Amino acid sequence: MAQSHLTDYVRWRGDLNFSEREFKIEDNLVLSELVYVDYKPVLSDGQSMPLREAITRLDEVNKLKNTRAGSGREDEEFARACAESGRFGDVILKDFKDIYDSQDRQFAAVTYILDDGTTVIAFRGTDSTIIGWKEDFMISYTRVPSQDLAYEYAKKHVKEAEGKVFICGHSKGAHLALYSAAHLDNEEKDKLVRVYVNDGPGFCDEVLDKSYIYSILSRITKITPEYSIIGRIFEPPAGESIIVRSSSKALLQHNMQSWLIGPSGPVTCSDHAPESHLITDLIDRFVEGMDLPARENFIDSLFNSMSETGAETIREFAAQGPSVFENLLMNMAGNDALDIKNKARKIKKEDDDNRRIFVRLWGLINRKQIIRIALSLLLCALCFAFPDFAMESVVFSLLLFICIYEVVLTIKYLRNSGWNFKKERPRVIMCIVLWVLSSAVVVKDGALFIVSSMLLGVAFLTLAYQNLINFRIYNSKIFERFRYSFEGIVTLILGAYILITPDIENSWYMLSCGYLLLIDAIFETLKMLRDRRKKK
Repeated sequence: MAQSHLTDYVRWRGDLNFSEREFKIEDNLVLSELVYVDYKPVLSDGQSMPLREAITRLDEVNKLKNTRAGSGREDEEFARACAESGRFGDVILKDFKDIYDSQDRQFAAVTYILDDGTTVIAFRGTDSTIIGWKEDFMISYTRVPSQDLAYEYAKKHVKEAEGKVFICGHSKGAHLALYSAAHLDNEEKDKLVRVYVNDGPGFCDEVLDKSYIYSILSRITKITPEYSIIGRIFEPPAGESIIVRSSSKALLQHNMQSWLIGPSGPVTCSDHAPESHLITDLIDRFVEGMDLPARENFIDSLFNSMSETGAETIREFAAQGPSVFENLLMNMAGNDALDIKNKARKIKKEDDDNRRIFVRLWGLINRKQIIRIALSLLLCALCFAFPDFAMESVVFSLLLFICIYEVVLTIKYLRNSGWNFKKERPRVIMCIVLWVLSSAVVVKDGALFIVSSMLLGVAFLTLAYQNLINFRIYNSKIFERFRYSFEGIVTLILGAYILITPDIENSWYMLSCGYLLLIDAIFETLKMLRDRRKKK
């Protein structure tokens, strides 16, 4: 069965106006997505016009554009499909606002007037600008300018509304929708039917009194994808919570265009993905370890470092290549608020024994089935083809790549600084230490073999522990329990034997690894075939 998305919904129900079919949860998704369209070229302040006319005019001047980060031509086609439909084409766009300036403000909103007299206020989520992303992060320690703008905007249009009112948004737009609705006075709240929070973050306790949110709790519908991260930061309470399936993977599920829509509404599931629970848990612990000034210091340092590159958007920053990310990490490494070492130690200490955070992170690396199978088979072939030197070759290649990469970057930054060795001292020291250690490992007779075998032994024991965790988690699934008990015993024996008896032949190591990788690939293939059969 083909997967259906928002554009399909518009085509299914596009012939029914809102007088014939009342406002549904899917309509909230459509209107929350349409606010990402840049209407500035055709819609000035205070002006109103039907969606059909606005999209037609934008097409005429070749300026139809979706401002959401990562948007493409399919988003433009979605806007055209909405404009051509009877349901959305006649919707009136009213009071479009789009504010972007250097005062950490990125705000956009539009009010829709439906044919049955309903008012829908929609706030735009984060666009691709660095300022927009910075304001998203600022909610962790302070009120942000967009919140006040959203409240004033919502208050104005709720007062003007003659019928029912819905407020909605996606990502930061969902956060603004919730904030503005919660702060309306009682008379204005009487007009409010529902607030739709589409994968948007909530509020930290130090910044907002959550009693405001609880005053409208029964009218809040929170919608998050299976792999939700953004929508679970300071996760907001809701009277109704819906988890929707997506055709995308991982963080790409944040895009509402990937959410699956069925004949009766969004296709739902019962719980978020394990990765979502893990990552949000890690983020919560990390943020809780900072007081408000430390959060501000960290976020200012992060985004100021990004802006120093001259980029105005996330895409422009990323287009500058790996070196800007390396520079960002170097700048942040000295940030007092970050304090990675102490936070990592605290997180590890607090985590319970059977679900340690770092072991679970390791488990996530192995969860992508196709990649894992292909990688297992590739390494298996390498072990069988070159058993006498495969292990040392892989470790040597990795060390060499790291050293060369660091030298290139160090020279680049030295040249940019006018060969100011004092300024770039940390990079130079890191480069020297890497080369000295790598050279010692390679030159010293037998050192590369010992280091490689030690790394292999530790890897086996780590896998054994992860298999034990998996065995305990899947306590009701026969296939998983057999697999993880078998692999756990084998990896435990191999890891312990390698560490206790380091002078065995190199080929023995590699052949053992090869057989283990082959067995793992077979298990993973069987699991993948079983999972696909269940989905049909």
